[in-house]
Amino acid sequence: MRAACLAILFVVANWLIGPNIASAADKSYEGSWHTTNRKLDGTMQCDVKQVASETWQGRFHGVWQGVPFDYTVSFTGPAADVRGTATIDGATYSWTGTLSESTFKGRFTGSRYAGHFDLEEKKATTIRR
Repeated sequence: MRAACLAILFVVANWLIGPNIASAADKSYEGSWHTTNRKLDGTMQCDVKQVASETWQGRFHGVWQGVPFDYTVSFTGPAADVRGTATIDGATYSWTGTLSESTFKGRFTGSRYAGHFDLEEKKATTIRR
């Protein structure tokens, strides 16, 4: 009886906290973006979280020409076909992309710029002592 109660408690606890456990999509990616209509290429990092089934949030951040940027955007779809829209500094953008264990690639078009980004999973840094 006690084992059955513990088993039920374990199942219920896993069901309740399951969405908060980091999934394979809860990752940091880093790499470059390239604009095709004006030369404004740079590097950035994107921290991706899956907030629900086929619902994601990405925090794109970095420094471009000495100026820091930090934008959080929501996007939807299966990892193989994510898409979203964002307004950044008054310009509107639409983009599509793919998420995998090791890469996050996308294409964007907007009222100001168009281009693509090619990010790879950020490797953990090791501190040597």
